[in-house]
Amino acid sequence: MAYKPSDHRIIGPKLNLYQLSEDIGPGLPLIPWQGEIIIHELEKFLRSELEKRNYKFVRTPHLAKISLFKKSGHWDNYRENMFFTKSGNEELVVKPMNCPFHTTIFKQENHSYKTLPVRFAEFAAVYRDERSGTLTGLSRVRIVTQDDAHIYCTLQALDDEIKELIKLVTMVYGILGFKDTRIELSTRPEKYVGDLKTWDGAEEILKDTLKGQNIKYDLNPGEGAFYGPKIDFHAKDANEKSWQLATIQLDFNLCQRLGATYINKEGKKEHPIVLHRALLGSFERMFGILIEHYKGAFPLWMSPVQVKVLSFNDDMINYSKKIEQKIRDAGIRVEGDYRPETVGAKVRDAELEKVPYIVVIGSKEKEKEVIAVRPRGDKPKFGIKLADFLKQIKEEHKNKVIK
Repeated sequence: MAYKPSDHRIIGPKLNLYQLSEDIGPGLPLIPWQGEIIIHELEKFLRSELEKRNYKFVRTPHLAKISLFKKSGHWDNYRENMFFTKSGNEELVVKPMNCPFHTTIFKQENHSYKTLPVRFAEFAAVYRDERSGTLTGLSRVRIVTQDDAHIYCTLQALDDEIKELIKLVTMVYGILGFKDTRIELSTRPEKYVGDLKTWDGAEEILKDTLKGQNIKYDLNPGEGAFYGPKIDFHAKDANEKSWQLATIQLDFNLCQRLGATYINKEGKKEHPIVLHRALLGSFERMFGILIEHYKGAFPLWMSPVQVKVLSFNDDMINYSKKIEQKIRDAGIRVEGDYRPETVGAKVRDAELEKVPYIVVIGSKEKEKEVIAVRPRGDKPKFGIKLADFLKQIKEEHKNKVIK
């Protein structure tokens, strides 16, 4: 099959953002350092925003006993997508999702209505046995690094929590450069847990919140999660391709099934309601989408190499390396190219690598203690002071500017 030049399956391997290997297996991408930097920047961005909103980050195992997933309902509704292993006579599941683990943490802590809502987040790799024929690039894989979180709250707090989640999704997508979004409300599927009355009530809560915010939405009947209805966000990339991304899922069942409770105002035990939510969906899939959205030319804050320093000739190498180190000391991701090639050839190579800024050092720059800067897709600028250049790109990185 021939892919379009803008397809992440073309751009990604060309820029060494991700790799596939027959020795590793289908749907299990390798992420070299170039791609890891981008994913790490996304993680830092999200973690910073979530900590401002009082999310607590947790860490959970990659294995658990089958009994956990029988209690949670995943065994009856999801086991065809699970991987299994054994330790002696004990059967274990390779983690397919985080929610039973987070709920177990909540269950083992002492919570009251005064401590709710509780928001647990984790950037965790989960594994799903997708059929080999459906696996493709980063869009459909067997390792899914989720950016999900679980919010444990009361019925009275649901409306405010959902509103805040919608604001958070909108903010994140704006920073990532997605402007065209739409919302779907996905309702009860054929396979589900819980009773019809609870499901109908949960669907009405989501409808009322969306209507209360004057948010237009499309109805997506039968496409909810097996444990509850959900709000799904779809965004168009720069190629006008639509992707289902963030999700907010309302769950009245999980805490009842796992016996997780809090103490209410009357001093009695009560099951909290769970909001499952993901902003990106998964880092792998979002990475593939962003590769296509930016055609590999990422904004400065995400770019694996932010600055490339080129020496005009061999006489400039030592001085160029000093400039390179000063840029690195300023916290900028920088590399030097001191090959015995022409400047034109080195510039072309840096442009093919989609580096945001190319710095060229020649005899004039050394003599005047300045640099020549070539912004990506623009003409070179001469006589720039290094301190001014560093200040500019630090601000560009901090503000996550999209050019």
